[in-house]
Amino acid sequence: MLVADTVLGNSYQGNHLHEKITFAKENNTLRRLFLSRTEMEKSRLRTKTEDGLEIGLSLEPGHVLHNGDVIEIDSHLIVVHQLPEKVIRVMIRENEWSPNLLVQLGHIIGNRHRPLSITSDGCIMFPIHDETELELFEKLFSDIIDHLELIVEDEIFVPNKGMNVHEH
Repeated sequence: MLVADTVLGNSYQGNHLHEKITFAKENNTLRRLFLSRTEMEKSRLRTKTEDGLEIGLSLEPGHVLHNGDVIEIDSHLIVVHQLPEKVIRVMIRENEWSPNLLVQLGHIIGNRHRPLSITSDGCIMFPIHDETELELFEKLFSDIIDHLELIVEDEIFVPNKGMNVHEH
């Protein structure tokens, strides 16, 4: 088993890895590693790349992998890909915003210990385990549901900084 202890950088941030990635593609040493968000939060992990290469991750405690991170082990370049997961997207209907509504939303979602992502268009997203949880959240939001639209989607979920909590 090959072990990695550092991340070279991210393939989506800047061009500094472009040459290395191109070289690895040409030499068939580029591999892809698909991980869930919770696996990406682990600093120690034993796993396999898409093509079956067994690897171990031994990163600094607290280090979190990100979609597009690049790891080099021996002559292999490994690009980390985050798997999509089920999320609920909460959209507040136009002209329905109020401090009370936002506090209620935050309280209900926070009581369920869900990490949050607030998107640039004002939607609130949080992960769920399966689609049956939509019904649970519709009941929890029953007092404010008329002001909301809830949609279940499969997305690569990245919590906003400071909004990642331990999930129950």
